[in-house]
Amino acid sequence: MEQLIANILFSASMIFLVGISFSLIFSTARFFHFAHAAVITSGAYGCFAFSQWLTLPMFVSVILAIVAGTGLGWCLELAVYRPMRHNGASPLILLLASLGLYIVLQNGISMLFGDDTKVISGSAIAPSFEILGARIAGIQLTVIGVAVAVFFAKVFLVDRTRIGLALRAVADSPELAKVSGIEFDKTMGIAFCLGSFLASAAGLFRAFDVGMTPTMGLPMLLLGVVAVVLGGNEKALGVAVASILLASCQQIAGWQFGTRWEETAAFLLLLVFLLWRPQGLLGRPLQKVEV
Repeated sequence: MEQLIANILFSASMIFLVGISFSLIFSTARFFHFAHAAVITSGAYGCFAFSQWLTLPMFVSVILAIVAGTGLGWCLELAVYRPMRHNGASPLILLLASLGLYIVLQNGISMLFGDDTKVISGSAIAPSFEILGARIAGIQLTVIGVAVAVFFAKVFLVDRTRIGLALRAVADSPELAKVSGIEFDKTMGIAFCLGSFLASAAGLFRAFDVGMTPTMGLPMLLLGVVAVVLGGNEKALGVAVASILLASCQQIAGWQFGTRWEETAAFLLLLVFLLWRPQGLLGRPLQKVEV
């Protein structure tokens, strides 16, 4: 039981990081940023390239990988989404563009690095610890600690600072935010940088834990999106509670029926919520439409 709880905490932390990274962008830009999955993957492969190909120290490689992933997300906003928005592109057009970007980036990573699973040197022998009867790896402890730090940063810093207020203003009403003097493009760029920073870090953590493949980002992104939907809002508490519920469902299903049932259990849980509580755990009740 102790090991199951430890696994749930680690899995929930990974889902939470991706969910928050997605919600930062989605709540501001209001379209499904599919290419976010490629940003997740870029953090892992960036570290692999810096450490294995350029033989840089691991600490330096980690920093450069996260910076590169953040830069990739910002470049997508600056070079693709921003010009499209200025030309009046709808959220559907932006979604289709992001899907195309994901396909291009994912195939580019496959061509450059290959499709086989790669492991960052030294990550397979990371130290592990026994805590309250549960065996947990050092990288897993790191992920849990980072998730807790991100939760409090989101609650007490991002949501209450000038930047956080600008993000919320743009999310609530872009037109009113522009009238109020908020720089719309700058705020959008900040949202993409913050979200991409967390996404590339999450991909890097996943690589240190189980290795990396070019398609690893999409399943991680979908679970993060499910957590945002189940939470009922884009605030840290809703995503955190939903992440724990989702991870619990996955881990129990994997424990009882095998790991191949983990993703099935997650999306069955989503289906149940969409049918019986579409507003999510902490969302406001939806208004019924008279037909």
